[in-house]
Amino acid sequence: MSVPIRVLILEDRPEDAELMVHELRRSQFEPDWRRVDTESEYNAHLGWPPDLILADYNMPLLDATRALALLEELDLDIPFIVVSGAIGEDVAVAMMRQGASDYLLKDRLARLGPAVRHALSEKQLREETHQAEEAFQASEIRFYSFMNNSPALAYIKDEDGRILYMNNTCEQIWGVPLSQCLGKLDRELWPPDIAARLRASDVYVLEKGEPSRMTEEVLLRNGRTLHMLSFRFPFSDAAGQLFVGGVSVDVSEQILAERALAKALAAKEVLLKEVHHRVKNNLQVISSLLAIQTESLTDPIAHQALEESQKRVQSMAMIHEKLTRDGEGDQLDFKDYAESLSRDLFYSYRTDSDPKALRFELDPIWLELSQAIPCGLILNELMTNALKHAAPNQAGGEILVSLGCSPEGLVTLTVADDGPGLPAGFDWRKSPSLGLRIVDILSRQLDGTVEQTTGKGTTFSLTFPQLQTHRREKMPAAAEQSGWNKTLVSSAS
Repeated sequence: MSVPIRVLILEDRPEDAELMVHELRRSQFEPDWRRVDTESEYNAHLGWPPDLILADYNMPLLDATRALALLEELDLDIPFIVVSGAIGEDVAVAMMRQGASDYLLKDRLARLGPAVRHALSEKQLREETHQAEEAFQASEIRFYSFMNNSPALAYIKDEDGRILYMNNTCEQIWGVPLSQCLGKLDRELWPPDIAARLRASDVYVLEKGEPSRMTEEVLLRNGRTLHMLSFRFPFSDAAGQLFVGGVSVDVSEQILAERALAKALAAKEVLLKEVHHRVKNNLQVISSLLAIQTESLTDPIAHQALEESQKRVQSMAMIHEKLTRDGEGDQLDFKDYAESLSRDLFYSYRTDSDPKALRFELDPIWLELSQAIPCGLILNELMTNALKHAAPNQAGGEILVSLGCSPEGLVTLTVADDGPGLPAGFDWRKSPSLGLRIVDILSRQLDGTVEQTTGKGTTFSLTFPQLQTHRREKMPAAAEQSGWNKTLVSSAS
C-alpha cells in the first residue's frame, strides 16, 4: 500500500523534479507534490504545509542553504533532503550540520526512498520526544504546584538521611527557609539528641521495610509547640536505590481538643461518681428506715411487704454502688451485678441451703443506668418469686440465672427453677402480685417482652434491645497503643 505524502520540491529543472517523483512512487509513496524555484514561492508553500522538502543545492534564485535558514527562522521542523547533481563532501557535512536530514546525488536516486523513510522516522521520533518532554514538564509543574500548596510537610531522604526533596510547607510550619533544609542531614538541622532520635526512626523504616506512624512534638524557635502526625515509608527508584519518604501533618488543634475533651470527661466521671455515691447513700437511708419500720410491725403481711420493698431499694442502691466503685460513667457490666444481687437474695431466703443450688450462665453485658435499674428490679422480683414459691427447702432444688446478648443486640435475662411450677391456666399478667405487676410495667419500659413457661419448674425470660449508642466495645490495650509513639523534636536554631 502506497503511503500518501506531501512533497515540496525546490528545483529549477522540471524534468529532475519528475524523476524524484517517479522514484518516490517506485518506493511505495503516493506524493502530492509542488515544485518551486523562487524564495517567494517557497515561503508561500511552507504554509501548505509539506511533509518533506527535496531541494537542489544550487539554483539561481534560491539555494538549499537559504531554504534551510528560512525554515530555522520560522521554527519549522520539516525533513529537508538535499538532492544535487554535484556536491562535495565538505558541503554535504555543512548542510547536515545546518539541519538537513540527508543528502544524495541525482545520479543515485535509488537511495531516495530509504532516505525519505529515515527522515520521516526521525521527525516522528522528535515529535514523540517533544510531546513526552511537554507531558513530563506539565507533570512536574502539577506535582510541585500540588506539593507546595499542600498543608502537609513532605520530604524524601536518602539512606544516609540527607534531604533530597522537601516541599516549601516547611517554611509555614517550621518557619525555616527551604534552602536551609535541602541537602542537609538531621544533625545539621537539629540538636544532637533530636537528630539521633530522628535518624533512628529513619533507620527503623529502612531496616524493617515497613511504614511507621508517630506523633512528634515540634518545638519552634518562637517557643511554640506543634504536634505533628508523621508517616514514614521506604521506597526504591528504578535503579534500586532505597529512600525514606515522609509526610507530616500539623494536628496541634486536634491534640489540644482531645486533651481538653479528656479533661472534661475526667471531670464528668468524677461528678457522676459523686452523684451515684450520694444516690446510693440516700437509698441506703431509705432502706434503713424501712428496716426500722419493719421491726415495729406485728402484722406479718405488712412486715413482708415492707421487707420486699426494702429489697427493691437495696437492688437499686447496689447499682449506684457499682457505678461509684467500678462503673464507667452511666454504664456497668450487668453480669457482675446480676450475680451479686442473686447471691444476696439467695442467702437472705435460704440461709441453710447448698450454695450449689444457685447456678449462673452469665455473659458480660454493658447496660446504661436507664436500662440497668429496671432490669435489676425485674431480676429482684423474679428471684424473690423463685425463692419464695419454688419449694425452697426441697433437697436438690436449683435456680438458674442466665444473661446473654444476640448478635442483633437483644439482651435476654432468664430466671428458671425446678420447683412444682405454676398452676395450670395461671396468667401471670393478671396476677394481683405486686412483684409481677412491677415486672410487667418495667419490661414495657425497656421495650421488652417477658415469656413464662411452665413444666418441671417455672422459667421467666425477659428480652429487650440493648441501646445501640451505649454498646460496650473494648479496644485491646495493644491496639490502643500501637502506632502512637511520641518523639520530641526541637526546631533548627
